[in-house]
Amino acid sequence: MLRTLTLGACAALCSSAALAQLPDPLERALSVSLNDPVAQRVDVMVGDNDGQITVRIQEDADGASHYTLLSPSEAGLNESEREMWEEMFLSDEDASEEDEEDGFGGEDFDPEDLRRIIGSEATLLREEDGLLIYGFTPQAFPDDEDEPDGAARRMLDAMTGEVSVNAQTGHVAGFQMILRESVKPNFAARIEDFRFVQSYVFDEVVNGPRLESLRFNIAGSAAFQSFDESMSVDILDVQWATPSAGGAVVDAAESH
Repeated sequence: MLRTLTLGACAALCSSAALAQLPDPLERALSVSLNDPVAQRVDVMVGDNDGQITVRIQEDADGASHYTLLSPSEAGLNESEREMWEEMFLSDEDASEEDEEDGFGGEDFDPEDLRRIIGSEATLLREEDGLLIYGFTPQAFPDDEDEPDGAARRMLDAMTGEVSVNAQTGHVAGFQMILRESVKPNFAARIEDFRFVQSYVFDEVVNGPRLESLRFNIAGSAAFQSFDESMSVDILDVQWATPSAGGAVVDAAESH
């Protein structure tokens, strides 16, 4: 489900970068062997320009996801919040089994997808707050394996990227893609601002990073109309199911 949110937040195109050797700490962070647990329950807060909602996602014994609106109450939803609730969550319950995404799990950090985004070159920019921060020129947008077309390539060429590695745990702590200058991806549109930021928390059950938060913003103009849209996703709490069916639940680290 959360991978669907990420896809909806950033409609983009991606290239297949060669698996070149990156600086050693970053290479090791992208080569880590992760566990692949399944979450039995996830509390997630989703927001946009005009509001935010908190939803509990629970998976039943058959693997189907069910959604409970935690806040605000359904009667208290504004128009934007109601649209998020109905389109992101209620419509997913009605999706066919073929269309339904896998539940939230360790795969929500995808090292190969991040490797495609970074490409074959990254440079250590600085060390701060226990993080090794590498700079790169983005070669792809998240969650898309197609070759970028001309519009996507023009946007990528106008961006800068950073990926941070926790110096203590050796795992990826986050990455960002930010537009460094205004760009016209096509004759009818101009993008003035683009930001895609993900942060991860080290999770012992995953034995590595899991998604903690996502921030996305795009602003510009198209067909003589201005737009400025943002989206946020925060994972508030995760409870992992044990490997044995029907087993007890394992609490993951709580993030705020």
